Amino acid sequence: MTTNDRIAKEFWDREVVEQTHVSWMGDPVVRAYINESISGSPGMWPLDWFQAFLGGRTFARGLSIGCGSGGLERDLLARGICAEMDAFDGSAESIRMATEEAARAGLSGRLHYSVGDFNEPRLPRAAYDIVFVHQAMHHVAKLEKLYRAILRTLKPEGLLYLDEYIGPSRHEWTDENFALQRSIYDALPPSARTIDLLPMPIQTHDPSEAIRSGEIVRELQVGFEVLARRDYGGNVLATVYAYTDGSVTRELLDRERALLREGAESYHAVIVARPRRAAAKLIARGRYFVVPKVRRVLRALHRSAR
Repeated sequence: MTTNDRIAKEFWDREVVEQTHVSWMGDPVVRAYINESISGSPGMWPLDWFQAFLGGRTFARGLSIGCGSGGLERDLLARGICAEMDAFDGSAESIRMATEEAARAGLSGRLHYSVGDFNEPRLPRAAYDIVFVHQAMHHVAKLEKLYRAILRTLKPEGLLYLDEYIGPSRHEWTDENFALQRSIYDALPPSARTIDLLPMPIQTHDPSEAIRSGEIVRELQVGFEVLARRDYGGNVLATVYAYTDGSVTRELLDRERALLREGAESYHAVIVARPRRAAAKLIARGRYFVVPKVRRVLRALHRSAR
């Protein structure tokens, strides 16, 4: 385990017990906006949309990567989307809580939790009918390795469901590309702002946050065919909301909608994809294996040439 992995694990062990960050998605007004962006209805949740998209299809065995305290898996079983599920997370405290909640819900026989490493996945071959990654892929440094493992573990007709932050990676933020969010924040009434200068969305306590988020979709498309994508923004809300008193949420929503109408790339999306097939799948697995190694060699050569 690297130092960054250890720091991230310790952060999430603490965070799952006592949340310190403000979640923009937890605001009822924002949740209605997210639901409507994904499903077309403020009261229809992403999994409601997904069930409609599936058209009655269900899955015998699913896998959840980055399960946290287990709310998603319990919902999937309750809805009948999956009959049985395995799930893992890097936080041992999250797994303890998820296991206890599953037992309380009488689901221990159908939900199986374990501690695992996103960056060193150990998944069985052709074992799952569907894989879920909910707000975890943007914490993965070795995207290619995880995508390759998902390709390997999915059955031929399997699906991958992502609900993710896909905006700029943490190293991509600059004063220039964050200027719009700061101008929006500065234009809010002083009474609604909780700090003077809006900070860039770089989580200093968790070095895994948005580690390669800007590459998630590009790397996904190497090995998977996107069947559906539902964008829900977050360009303004995810960066500004936490530093307000909650009185300007609708104003922020208006700015969010306008920004997306003008063609801005959404920072969050629900994506449903399936593995590429035949030769395309073999080529993708090869690329996922080789490309990171080539990058490492090139970086080493660059360092030695300096």
